[in-house]
Amino acid sequence: MKGSRLFIVGIVIMLLVIFAIEYRMPKKFVWNPTFAHYDEQPLGARLLDSLFATSLPSGYRTSRETFYMLNQNDSVSPIGIVVLTEHADFSELDVNTLLSMAHRGCRILIAAADFGYRLSDTLHIRSGYKHFSARSLLEYNPDNFTKESLCWIGDSLYPAAAYPIFRPFSGSALHFNGSQHISRLNREDSLHIRLLAEKDLYRNNHPLIAVARSWGKGEIILSSTPLLFTNYGVIEGNTSAYLFRLMAQLGNLPVVRTEAYIPLSAQASPSPLRYLLEHPPLRWALYLCMLAIVLFMFFTARRRVRPIPMIRPPQNRQLEFIELIGTLYSQKKDPADLVRKKFTYFAETLRREVQVDIDDVTQDSHTIERLARKTGMDAARLETFVRRIRPVIYGAQSIDTDAMKRFIDEMNNIINHI
Repeated sequence: MKGSRLFIVGIVIMLLVIFAIEYRMPKKFVWNPTFAHYDEQPLGARLLDSLFATSLPSGYRTSRETFYMLNQNDSVSPIGIVVLTEHADFSELDVNTLLSMAHRGCRILIAAADFGYRLSDTLHIRSGYKHFSARSLLEYNPDNFTKESLCWIGDSLYPAAAYPIFRPFSGSALHFNGSQHISRLNREDSLHIRLLAEKDLYRNNHPLIAVARSWGKGEIILSSTPLLFTNYGVIEGNTSAYLFRLMAQLGNLPVVRTEAYIPLSAQASPSPLRYLLEHPPLRWALYLCMLAIVLFMFFTARRRVRPIPMIRPPQNRQLEFIELIGTLYSQKKDPADLVRKKFTYFAETLRREVQVDIDDVTQDSHTIERLARKTGMDAARLETFVRRIRPVIYGAQSIDTDAMKRFIDEMNNIINHI
């Protein structure tokens, strides 16, 4: 017993030391864009959701509902919807529902590197896909990294402004398919497409990175810079001001950011186990605890000699049971009920042994004759017994204890003669 205690204490001390060492080690960042609400890594969206939840006047929340589910939950009031993902490859149902919601007044902001062929063909806007490389940020010092100017086109709400961003975070250029009605924000708002932002990349070349497409009573805003909406993008420079300008295009509507279109592997869960596995110190502590439990079970599962208990043969309790039942009926003082219980057993015995149904009144002559042949008893005596016991069985006559004994003795006598 003492050795087991020392073993447990040693395991606990080892776990505490390892946990302290892992906790003091520098954190390793994972540069994978997830846009997940619970992801605190650089390319998660926990900081963004916290910022918008406390800043937007009409409310902001995150959800995992698709466009169809959001439309089913509220098909009357317009809302603002935000979608952050790398590939916005919507299904045909998603696109149709998206357009239906925009037509009735919803404003939908989609920030993605690729908008998929269904949505691009519908809006006649396409983007050149630009793959994000975390290696570009890991190999170079951000202070020496080349930046680009993201230019906001002036409108009635906001003046023109420029925001410096790192080149890996700059989106791909947006292009228009065919002839489109295009206007800048400081011109007529009734035209189909409004230009929101562009990036100053080369001289005389200003690729568009954000546009607004009117659709019915609402709008669909497309942005090709989804990485600016991540934790790293929010804290870098003055990017948050640009994000609030984009969010202002949703008006005063309550905003819902849906995570239904990000990969399932990126949708982090707030469960305790997920939290432990996401942090290396807690993850190793969990693994070591499991290993310690396995070792403890292995070393303490040795066979130990224990006294063999004495197994006593089962006792015959039938007599006690009969006495108990008899006592209950004696206290109840209902001899007729006990006769009825005995008659039920008596009738079943006759059905099984003699193949007659004594309960069938219409077959009395046949029953008495067959029973007399089988038992060798007088038929008149049997007929008298059956005629006297039936009023008791049917509840039309009450009896005393002596009559009960006579009926039971007679039934036992008939059974014994079979």
